[in-house]
Amino acid sequence: MKALILSFSSNQVNEDSFIPNKKGLTFACVEECQKALNQYNIANEHICINKKNIKKCNACGERGWGICLDKQHICIQKDDFNDIYKYMENFDAYIFITPVYFHEMSESAKTFFDRLKRCDSFNKNSKIKGKKIVCIACAGGSGTGTDETLNSFDILNYFLGTKMHSRIPITKNNFDNQRSIIIESMRLENK
Repeated sequence: MKALILSFSSNQVNEDSFIPNKKGLTFACVEECQKALNQYNIANEHICINKKNIKKCNACGERGWGICLDKQHICIQKDDFNDIYKYMENFDAYIFITPVYFHEMSESAKTFFDRLKRCDSFNKNSKIKGKKIVCIACAGGSGTGTDETLNSFDILNYFLGTKMHSRIPITKNNFDNQRSIIIESMRLENK
C-alpha cells in the first residue's frame, strides 16, 4: 500500500515562511497523516501543489474540451499538472488536504481538481478510479466552510470514481479532538 498526500496551502512549515504562523493547520494535518501512515507501515509521499506550476483550465477545444477528453486524457498545457497526474498512478490511496477559504477549498485545490476531473472523469483506462481517498478540510478562521468544502470533495469523488474512505472537518478549535480521527483514517488497508 502506498499513499500520496496532496496539500493545497501556501503556508510553509519552515523558517522561511512568508506567513506569520510557521505551521498552519493544513501542514499540521499533513504531519499527523504522515506520522500515522508511518505508524501503520504505509509508504507515503507528500506533494504541496502550491509549490508546483499548475495553471487554470482553459476549457480549450471544441465545446470546452481539448485532448483531455479524447483517448489521450492529458492536458495540452505545459506545466507540472501532467507529471503529477501520471505520478498518481503509482499510489493506492490519496489524502487531499486543503485550507478552507471563503467557504470553499483553496484556489490551488480548485485549479488542480478542475483539471484532474477533465482528464480523468471520462478516462476508461483511468489508474485513479476505485482508489481510496481521504479528504480533509482545514478552516483556520471562523471554522465555517468545512461542510461546503467536503461537499466539493464528494462531487470530486463522484466524477473520479474513487472510494471515499474518510471526510474530515478540521478547525483550529477542534484539531486536538480530531487527531484521533485523522490517525484512524490512515488505516487505509483495514477499511
